[in-house]
Amino acid sequence: MQKLILFIAILLFIGCNKNQISFINIEENMNNIEALNTQEKAILESHIKNVKENNYNLITTKELKNKLDSGGDMQIIAVVPRGIYILGFIKNTKNFEFNNNFSGIWEKDTNNPQDKFIEFLGDKQKEIIFYDNGEGATITAAIWAKKLGYENVAILVGGFKGWRERNFEISFDIPECCQI
Repeated sequence: MQKLILFIAILLFIGCNKNQISFINIEENMNNIEALNTQEKAILESHIKNVKENNYNLITTKELKNKLDSGGDMQIIAVVPRGIYILGFIKNTKNFEFNNNFSGIWEKDTNNPQDKFIEFLGDKQKEIIFYDNGEGATITAAIWAKKLGYENVAILVGGFKGWRERNFEISFDIPECCQI
């Protein structure tokens, strides 16, 4: 009985946590930062700071979903470890792993060859959208894409967690080609 009461108390505590992060809330309040809780505000402020410093864009999960549904011409890249990637990803996504903290030295930022990254990205005019699970690897990937001359670079706000929070379609099919 004591275990049951403890379990219910823990559930109530977790459920009542007002500082729980909602990526939907972040997306919907990108222009009203004061409506966010402390953690959400910190995430959005970090995104905004990095966008200004590194000249890439932000895209919401709704915007990406609309582009996918309308057949938009873009390259979507998950920059998570392959073991995480194969557990589920956004449709039409390729995988190219980057480390979380940008160093400016290719060999420190990824174990993959730079020419393979350039091959993955393809056309320098095509829109490129990076996402992760909130670790920060998207920033590393976006900065490298910009350094290599790609102009239309974006990071998915909320990443894969935000995508799942909206219950958008998740793929588990791993393509035979084009994967590292």
